[in-house]
Amino acid sequence: MLGVIHDWLAENRLKPHFLRDAAGSEVAVLVEIAGATPGPVLCLDACIDTAPAGDLAQWTERPFSGAVHGRRLLGRGAADSKSGVAILAHVARHLAETGIPRGTVHVLFDADEHTGRFGGVRAYLEAIARPPDAVSLGYPGNDCIVVGSRGFLRGRVHFAGKAAHSGEIERTGINALNKAAAFALKVAASTFPETHDAAFPFGPAATVTHLSGGEGFSVVPDHATCNIDIRLTRAFDGAKAMRWLEETVQSVDGQGRIERIDHWPPYLLDPDHALVRSFAAAAERAFGRPIATDVCGPSNIGNLLSAQGVPTICAPGVSFANMHAADEWADIESIAPVHAMYCDAALRFLANG
Repeated sequence: MLGVIHDWLAENRLKPHFLRDAAGSEVAVLVEIAGATPGPVLCLDACIDTAPAGDLAQWTERPFSGAVHGRRLLGRGAADSKSGVAILAHVARHLAETGIPRGTVHVLFDADEHTGRFGGVRAYLEAIARPPDAVSLGYPGNDCIVVGSRGFLRGRVHFAGKAAHSGEIERTGINALNKAAAFALKVAASTFPETHDAAFPFGPAATVTHLSGGEGFSVVPDHATCNIDIRLTRAFDGAKAMRWLEETVQSVDGQGRIERIDHWPPYLLDPDHALVRSFAAAAERAFGRPIATDVCGPSNIGNLLSAQGVPTICAPGVSFANMHAADEWADIESIAPVHAMYCDAALRFLANG
């Protein structure tokens, strides 16, 4: 996919170049469009990878066919975020052809996004001289401008047991999977009182996302692990989440061990920021209706960028349904207003940012 978009950009004289990770793998394509005079740097980003297709039997059409049913473009990635990639490719061509009076636009297509590693964006931050002044992310949906999201703390909890033959009469084994199951049930029943955050009214959440342990049929498992994903707000931050996790593990097994995997804080951008105002004005003009600001439950690249001090939003995108599910589709008629919004918003921000 990176090769396909690189070739299209090159054919349209946009001088793209690949960005590589530490191992030398291509993880992004970047186009830089300089204005007539110096000014802010705005990055317009859309991820170019996508989720797996899943069970093919559940799809009406083959998941990578690009079938069109009326206004709907069907296919895995049609909404998240191949439509965004196509739109920003044409935005790049438009801005290069018409010119930018002030500032610079970076158009970035990043891979390694759906893995959660965000290798494309990390390579971008490594490749440029300084972070951009603002970033807009090209995800689908146009009911709001996303100005913040919950963060996360991810860990792996290890439980020890005692191996034994599962058929022995004395039952001397201690099943580590029983401990893991008890932990998972305790997490599922958890509530988080006294964590109200007006910006994130839906609050924090904790989910066990994977359990593993044991092998075969005749051995009592002596080791089990649970992966846990904890969604954070400003009132329930990484430190509080870690204390809660430690207490929960200890209540199940005093010898349980927590392996910390990753942590991103929540972020929230002031709705009066020049980036938000530029996109709000351009979106209202393009869609013919005001589009409010909001926050979202899932984390996104904005958490990573915000931690680097970069103001970030998820701009309005195409109308869609079934993201990451069978029969994902994007509304073809919503593509034109999104394109118009980006062209307008970029110039507004660069003029006033």
